[in-house]
Amino acid sequence: MSSSRSASPERSSRVLRGPGPGTPSVAALAVMVGGMLAVSAAFVAYVLATRPKPGLDMQVYWRAAQVLQGNNPTTSDLYDPVLVQAGKLELPFTYPPLSALAFYPLGGMTLEQAWTTMAVVGVLLTCVLAAVCLRLAPFSRDWFGVRVVPTLLAFAVFCGVLWNLYPSRFTIVYGQVNTMLAILILADLGRRARRRWGSGFLTGVAAGFKITPAAMGLVPLVQGRWRTLVGMAVGVATTIAVSAVFLPREVWAYFTSELWQTGRVGEVDRISNMSLNGLLHLWDLPDGLLKPVWLAAVLLVVAGGAAGIRRASRVQDFFSATVIGALVMLLISPITWEHHWVWVAPLMIALVPAAPRAAPAWQWAVALTLIGLVFWSFTSAPSVFAAQVLGENYPEVVLHGPPALERVATVPVVVAVLSGVWLALRPYPAALTALTTAPEPRDSDLGALQDLGDQRRDR
Repeated sequence: MSSSRSASPERSSRVLRGPGPGTPSVAALAVMVGGMLAVSAAFVAYVLATRPKPGLDMQVYWRAAQVLQGNNPTTSDLYDPVLVQAGKLELPFTYPPLSALAFYPLGGMTLEQAWTTMAVVGVLLTCVLAAVCLRLAPFSRDWFGVRVVPTLLAFAVFCGVLWNLYPSRFTIVYGQVNTMLAILILADLGRRARRRWGSGFLTGVAAGFKITPAAMGLVPLVQGRWRTLVGMAVGVATTIAVSAVFLPREVWAYFTSELWQTGRVGEVDRISNMSLNGLLHLWDLPDGLLKPVWLAAVLLVVAGGAAGIRRASRVQDFFSATVIGALVMLLISPITWEHHWVWVAPLMIALVPAAPRAAPAWQWAVALTLIGLVFWSFTSAPSVFAAQVLGENYPEVVLHGPPALERVATVPVVVAVLSGVWLALRPYPAALTALTTAPEPRDSDLGALQDLGDQRRDR
């Protein structure tokens, strides 16, 4: 009898804690899921209530879907040079055919209905991105999804941060798919490594939607994760095969012609081109220096990014390694529009010290300064940000402007570079840096390295 009574509190405690360390109880899990769904529903309601005007990109996707359904009023060619005209702007559809297939249901809707649908999907994906970042980041993965109050508070706050970051907000308003691509890549490469053949597939699918994510192959390449590279190739091949079944003519046209016509994407010297290439154009370098300086900068960024990925991976910070890889991808691309920078949200999370309680005050000072600079410089379109800094009256987004405006508009890119440098060089706690004496996390020994890290963390 006494044995039964003494066991009862233990059983009760186990029910509250969940079946094992770091596992929430069923009741706690239900509260967390319900709370996050409630926050997401409120977020959707807010965006729909504010009713931002559908962006031009949304109109391009809607018209592309109409082409596939055969009800586009002006053309039957998916890659018509002018799918949407807005003043002097002539906008074509520039993505692989798989993206057009994903937008197919929009073709039977009005523009307003299509935008509402994409806005709801975009907000929900933004909420998923918030959860994925908090679940994978070293500082929060031990309590996010485990402890109710911190989980719900962090989720709600981070969703608010995401809405106030211009790239995330732009992606929702313009019906873009950047948030979805970030989720696929982080869920694939940002997790602690395991010996699994499926890794890399989701990143390959992301590259099938937009070619640029193929540059994320740098992450598994540096890590020596050859299965992941194979998985990426399989993912890309799968997207092409699926597209070819439904749109064989468009697949042929895209990969033999449209992909190589880089001028279709836009002018490289726009303020909104937030890449190294755009930065150098806005700094007004002489034409003879532009290409060699850009190539040198690209090589430097790739080399520095590879070193940062290697260092973060050796201490099992695969989240930061993936964020560094994304920064490299965005910087070296010839054109990176402002809405592609949805990665600044994961960047802000990655900047938080991996072991918050163990981090000295000076590390916190650096991290908080960079987080503040990222938030400050990415809350508005680059031209609006520059106008605010200069005290000029440019309330609307502009593509070109006076030299001072164009140069100040590159500050967000400089801030992102500085943040990436800090991620690559920052100190890690001694318990994690001790792992650098262990073998590299290659496919042959990822399991052993994971076990070693788990043992050190349990201590």
